[in-house]
Amino acid sequence: MTETCPGHAVILTGSYAMVNGIVANDWYDRKLGRAVYCAEDTAVALVGATGPGRSPRALLAETVGDVLKTQTAGRSRVVTVSAKDRSAIMLGGGQADAAYWIDGTAFVTSTYYRSALPAWVRRFNASGAFARRIGGRWDRVMPASGYTAMGRDDEPAERVVDGLGRTFPHPLGTLDALMHSPMLDEVVAEFAMHAVDAEELGRDTVPDILGISFSATDMVGHTFGPDSHEIMDDILRLDRTLARLFAFLDRKVGLAHVVIVLTADHGVAPMPELMTRGRAGVSPKRLDPGVVAAAVNRALTRSYGPAPAPGWIAYHGPPLVNLNQAALRAHRVTMEAAESVARAAIRSVPGVHDAVTGTELGRHGLPAQSGKPLADAVRSFFPGRGGDLYYFLEPYWLATTESTGTGHGSIWPYDQQVPLLWVGPGIVPSPRRGAATVADIAPTLSALLGLQAPRGAQGRVLTEILR
Repeated sequence: MTETCPGHAVILTGSYAMVNGIVANDWYDRKLGRAVYCAEDTAVALVGATGPGRSPRALLAETVGDVLKTQTAGRSRVVTVSAKDRSAIMLGGGQADAAYWIDGTAFVTSTYYRSALPAWVRRFNASGAFARRIGGRWDRVMPASGYTAMGRDDEPAERVVDGLGRTFPHPLGTLDALMHSPMLDEVVAEFAMHAVDAEELGRDTVPDILGISFSATDMVGHTFGPDSHEIMDDILRLDRTLARLFAFLDRKVGLAHVVIVLTADHGVAPMPELMTRGRAGVSPKRLDPGVVAAAVNRALTRSYGPAPAPGWIAYHGPPLVNLNQAALRAHRVTMEAAESVARAAIRSVPGVHDAVTGTELGRHGLPAQSGKPLADAVRSFFPGRGGDLYYFLEPYWLATTESTGTGHGSIWPYDQQVPLLWVGPGIVPSPRRGAATVADIAPTLSALLGLQAPRGAQGRVLTEILR
């Protein structure tokens, strides 16, 4: 599942949703009768802001940090930072000392970790890190001629963000504009550097973990797409941000004592409008998810009759569909039979590549004609949280009601393939062409630390990169 929450959950657990339980950013909870957010927790409260509580309680697997904390009797420190709550929380795991994320123009946490914001966080929030950038501008870091390989600037399908504009130089006129620019990562890196000092990371011979999730690439990718001048400039600026971070770590800890792993939670889809340009026979489009829902409702009504409110579908968050069990009981229809009717209806929608049922995924048995992408869907299914149906669009199609911007979440390589870079002591400095997955990070880090891999880890130790 190429979404933020499940993508981050894999990185330091080494397991997929079939083990760690994080099937999507949001899923349907049948007991509660509503959609739930992957990091929501009504038993805790935010610290430094108001709003619903956040914690890693929905994460059902250990992280490397959890194992490390246990092995060192709590002496190791595990601290995570991101603009997004779910990113920081899923990297940290259940025993993290702290997870921090952005709410408005402040870094916050929850009472799961701390009863109050530490003084250093309050000082950072008062330092004007956001205010210094709002009202500024985002221009290219290289001459404009260096960006021509990305094609023309300012495509009509690019999304408009309030206060940002669509062409360089971009005014950062609002907080929303800043959050959709590479300057967001600058703030996160600054905060992470303060965390290294304040949380005393790397001060002794006991290993610590610092997890940082840089969210600007996702925000810029959604807004301008992967073929834009903006995404190229974002990557160039992220490279400089990382250079400053690594130089800081070298001064404070010494890079001879730091292992760095760089990866991502998911990729991003090209704009459908760009894919049709100059490509004969390629005609991806934007598909309103309501078309899929309407097809399912029509097919089930035709087969079994009208359903009580809210209809035959209880929840629809592409690519997940959950059927209304009250309607099934009212019509004395089995889930498996209803799934079969609904799947046929979904498959009939133009732009749908295929669909698979929760019953099939729960049995780990897919139709004989299913290819590898659908077989991979088994890894994203967890009983009681997964959808009754998963559907997948054709390459470069987007399930969205928006006419601009782009997204991710598909089964295709542009969403599934991410970087995996390792630097540091114990790592052989050589490119590798063999197969590797994000799930291999946790077992390999565990091996470097002399630990058992987290329980349930499904990846392998990348022995070929270790000295």
